[in-house]
This record gives sequence, structure tokens and C-alpha cells, in this order.
Amino acid sequence: MLSNGGFYLGKLLANENRREEVVRILKVLLKRHMNVLDRQLSSSGCSEHVIAMFFEKSDKNRQFVIDLFSNSICIREQMETERFIEQLLECSIPEKNRMIAAFSQTAWGRARLRTSGALDVVIDVFSSSEHIAEKLATVEAFRHFVHDTAGIRYLSENLKFVNTVVRDVNNYIMSNRCECEPSIDIEFVQKLSSSSRNPISDEKINTNMREPIDQLHKDFYSMWSYDTPQTSPRRAQSASLSPPYGVPSPSYSFPSSVASSASSSPAPQRSSEGILDDLSDVESENEDDDKKEEEKEDVKKKRQEKSIVEGELWLLTWLSQDDHNLQFLIRPDIVDCVVSYLRSTRDPEFRTYRILRRMSTHRTHIYQLLDLQFHVRILTGLCASPCRMLKYAKSCKQCDKCSEHGREILREFASHVDNSYGDAHINSQFTKEDFVHRTKGAIAKIVLVKERIRLAKVPALSELFNALAHVMSSPENFRELGKMTTYENGPSFVSQIIGALSILISGNKIKELCEHDMWYFPVEEGNGECALETASSDQEMLHFMDENDKEIAVAPMKNICENSHYFEGMYSSDFVEKTEGIRTFQVHSESCLPEEFRLFIHLLSTCTSSCTTVSSAEQCATLLALSDQFLCPTISKKLCADDGPLRTYLNGNSLHLLLPVALATNAHPTLLDTVFLTLVRFSSSENVTKALEAICENSTVVNTFVESLKTFLTTKC
Repeated sequence: MLSNGGFYLGKLLANENRREEVVRILKVLLKRHMNVLDRQLSSSGCSEHVIAMFFEKSDKNRQFVIDLFSNSICIREQMETERFIEQLLECSIPEKNRMIAAFSQTAWGRARLRTSGALDVVIDVFSSSEHIAEKLATVEAFRHFVHDTAGIRYLSENLKFVNTVVRDVNNYIMSNRCECEPSIDIEFVQKLSSSSRNPISDEKINTNMREPIDQLHKDFYSMWSYDTPQTSPRRAQSASLSPPYGVPSPSYSFPSSVASSASSSPAPQRSSEGILDDLSDVESENEDDDKKEEEKEDVKKKRQEKSIVEGELWLLTWLSQDDHNLQFLIRPDIVDCVVSYLRSTRDPEFRTYRILRRMSTHRTHIYQLLDLQFHVRILTGLCASPCRMLKYAKSCKQCDKCSEHGREILREFASHVDNSYGDAHINSQFTKEDFVHRTKGAIAKIVLVKERIRLAKVPALSELFNALAHVMSSPENFRELGKMTTYENGPSFVSQIIGALSILISGNKIKELCEHDMWYFPVEEGNGECALETASSDQEMLHFMDENDKEIAVAPMKNICENSHYFEGMYSSDFVEKTEGIRTFQVHSESCLPEEFRLFIHLLSTCTSSCTTVSSAEQCATLLALSDQFLCPTISKKLCADDGPLRTYLNGNSLHLLLPVALATNAHPTLLDTVFLTLVRFSSSENVTKALEAICENSTVVNTFVESLKTFLTTKC
């Protein structure tokens, strides 16, 4: 190099007999002295010979030509000619696509790619190629177009390019899906256990309650709320703040793994020792490549696939920064794929959410966003994350981050809708005859419009409650309307109505209802006393029999009558059971299982041992129904206590069991409020649909549900 060796080697390329030997030397020098070699080769005027080497019948030198063109500056300027591009477009050499893609590194090359049609060839390769290396090279090429306004607009207007990005992201999500699986925070539950067994002063409870509540419920947002609550201790000081946002800057660089994986990237520099070894081994695979091959193929493939998807989403993020490009990106499939990527993949690049945020700021297309229910997609996809639907759940950073980004997007979107321009479009939906369109308008009105004057113009709240009553008026209506989805893979229509109504519940009300929640800890084996086993022989006993006259349980008559107004009236008044001395009671099989009734008798007899353990939501629902049937307020009080089984077993998955019982019995003053809180705060779309389907067959229960829910949301919250 110090003797201008690159110049003379470039001259020797004209000699075909010595070309192979010269190329071997140049490959080594290209790795070790790229900049100097580039300058010396360009002065030798060898560009025509290098181009000719690419079109030779033998393909052994083509990779060298591609590497030289991609990693040089001076020699590339000499090779960048219109004639070279035309030759590449006309030939059928497989490597031509990577060579064409390398033209994107300079402004002249990007302009020629657009005007010559070569960019369409690169997009076609990007869309059809199944080779990861080729895909990485094309993504790397598109990266350079962020410096070309015309080129970036051309990409945004090209349907094939955008559709390919959506397809690749969706395929990546399908093969790498990692849904959040919420789990109970056992450590926190154990703390609750110790605190419940070791009572402390009220003053100490108040000072220590903030941290457990915050850990228990994470926040006091309602299911679809995006306003920053003032009640959460962690959020109180920064309630008005939102995460910083700005257009992608140089700090938001292209994923390094894409550049390092692309075949056109420069080779790493190494020390000057061992150059003769490099020269002797140049025909074999590079030593660095051999070390990389030690990595398992499947792991390497997944890493490369992730690099491709991150690169594609990075490009979409840059595209979204231009208002001209946004009109081509505001599509339901793009919104859905970005939401799914953020929520359903492990360690996503969260800055991708800027695509959605930019959409929310595009006032010109507010109507289009409202029509595709942009707010519902964000609320159900990001804000209502799985672990936020479970009380006592462990902390999940990804879900918390998704929720915060979702709320930021919705705050921005609502600021553009909550004005005369956006409100006019929502109000126009109420004039339509179609029931679904009117209800969708009411959902948007309740969720996005906060100005009281605008809310008063249209009775959106009444429209929602009427829609809920209509959807649940019959099983047929529920199947046809309630379970329908208003967009592909979206939540059910009835869950959208409940989600919109959940906006009405305040953070203070959620805090009030959850503040004294405790975990249910059954009595351990060997502790306590069973009243049925310790009953003395001189006590009057009551025998409970099934329909086959098989004994279910025998309990002291005194205990049964003291805790049940039903049995007290039956055996203490002038009914036939008392006058004729009947001391047996037949249990009908359709009401419950014998084991469940036996548990009910143990509770009714005030047993304090493990025989009173309630082990499931199904048992809890049955016991509530029995306590209502036999007028046993003490059992209802035990079940619905702060540390009772109801608050532990009641969640979205068990709501379909407990909601019908709560509406039919209302066995305890707090029962219905606790169930409604679970419905509007701790239930997913599937949970809500299943719970409401369980009550839609009974019109009386449906009417009770609608009126009670209206009272709960409009007066108590």
C-alpha cells in the first residue's frame, strides 16, 4: 500500500491470465486497507474491467465486485453509470439484484433507481425472495432512501412494498408469538396472609397500604381509560406528564444487526499480523464466518428474521414522519400489525409505536381513523393488556409499557377529535338508520369527547344503554349482534359497549372498591373444629337426604335454625315438619351436587375446620345461590367478606358463573358492586362476551342487569 500497490494491481486486472491471482490479493487488501485500496484502484482506471468481471460467465469473482462496489467510494463513483444499470436490468445473472440494491448508497444512484425502474426490481425481489441474506440486503438498500424525500414517498405509494412489510411482520408475529400470561404474585399474597393473621394499628395500616395497593392493581385506570389518574400513588406527581416524543432522530439508528448481517457490509478490520495466512486461506471460508457458524442455525435464523422485521418497521416509522406518506399508511392492516407486534412479541422495539402516534396527529384523516375504529383497536390492543385484567398479578414491564404508549396515542387522538371538526363526524353517525353505526358513534362519543357541551348535543350514554338492552334482549339478538365483530379479529360488539361504559367509572371508585381486598386463605388441616363431628348425642339432629334417601349430612338442629331463617321457620313454627316431628330434609339434585350441599351444611353449622374450605368459583356461586334460597345471611357475609373466597375467585374467567348468581340473588350489599367492577375493569373481551351470554336468556335478569349497571356507573361512580 505504501508503494501504491493498489494502482498497479488495478492495471493488472486488464490481463485476464493473471486476473484470478490479482483478485485473490485484492480480497485480502479490501478487508484490511479498504480506504487506501479504494483510492489507489480508482486512479488506475480499472472500473471498466471490474464491471466486465461481473458479467463473466464464471461467477467466482462476482462477490468480490459486489463487495468492492458496496464498500468503496471512489471506485463506485466511476462504476455508477447509466449504462451499467441498463446492463444489470437486461441480464439474467442471479447476483444482479444485490448489485442493483447497492446503488442506493449515493444520491445519484437512488435517483437513477427511481427513474430507470430499477427500484421496482428491488421491490419485487424484496417481496418475492425467500432467502434471508437477499432480504437483508434489500432492507439495507431501502434504509438509504430515508435521505431521499422523493424515494421515501415512492416507497410509501408502492402497494407491493407496504403489503410486503405487513405480510412479513404478521408472519414474524405468528411464528414468534409471546402473549403475556398473567400470574398471581404469590410473594405479595403471602404478605397479605401474614398481615391478616397479625393485625396492626389503623395508623400503620394507612401508611403501609399505599404500596400494596399499587402493587396489587398496578393503576386505577378503568379498562378503556386513557386519562392519567390522580389516585395512583406512583402517578400522582407526574399525572400531567407523558413519555417524550419526537421524530426519529439519528439516535434512533437503523438496527445494527441488519447492517452487520447484510452481505454488502464492510468486513471488520484486523491487525497486520498474519496477512500471509489470510492470503493462503482466501479461497476457503473466512475464519470469522467459521466462528459465526458455531451458532446454531435456528437461533441464527431467528436473529436474522428479527433484524429484517425491525428494519422494515424502522422504515415504516420514517415513512410516517411525512404527512404526505401518512395518507397511504392509515390502513387497518398496518394499525393491527403494529399493535400486534408491540403486544405479542418478546422484546419489541417500542419506538415503533411512533407510527401509531403520528397517525393520531394527522387531523386531515381523522374521519378515516374514526371509521376504522382506531380508538377501539388501540384500547383493546394496547391499553387493555392481559396482566392488567388480573388482580394480584405480577408486574409485567411490557404490558405496562404498551398501556402507557396506548394511552399516550389515545390522548393525542382525542385532542384532535374533541373539537367541532371531529365531533361533527361522530354526530353524523347518529342520523343513520343502521343500529351498528349509531352504536359505534356512541362508543366514539363517550370514549373520545370530554367537552360537556358537545356531549350534551347527542344522548350518547342513553344510546349505549339502549343498545346494550337491545343486544341482550334475546339469545338470537346476542348471537347476531352481541358476538359480531365490527372489524377483522376485533373484540365482540357487546364488549365494545361495556368497554365504552367503563370510561364512566372513576379511579377513586376503583380504589374504594379494591382498597380492602384480601386473599382467601382456607383453614389448614388439623386446625379448627367441625360442629358435625363434635355434636353431642343428646342434641337434636337434622338429617339431610338426597332423592334416593341416601344421607348427605347430619347437623345439629340448633345451629341450622340459628343461621337460616328458612329452617327456623320450618322447624320452629306450626309447619308440618314441627307438628309431626319430621327431622329429615330432602335435597333436590337439580339445585346442587351432594358434595356442595354438604359444604353448605358445614358452613351453616358454623364449623371452623378445613371442612368449610371453598375451593373454586363454581362452589362459591353454588353457595351464594343456596344461601339466598335458604335465607342464610351469615354465609353470604362470609363469602363476600374482604378476605372471603368471592374476592379471590372472582375474575374475568369466572365472571360467567358469578354474574348470574349476583343478579338473581344480590345476597350481600357489596356483591353486585364487586361483580360489576370485575366486569368493567378486570375482564377481557372474551370474558365479557361469555358472562353476558350466560344471562341473556332470562329477560328479567337482563332488565335487572341493565338497570343495576346504569345505577352503578352513573350514580355510584
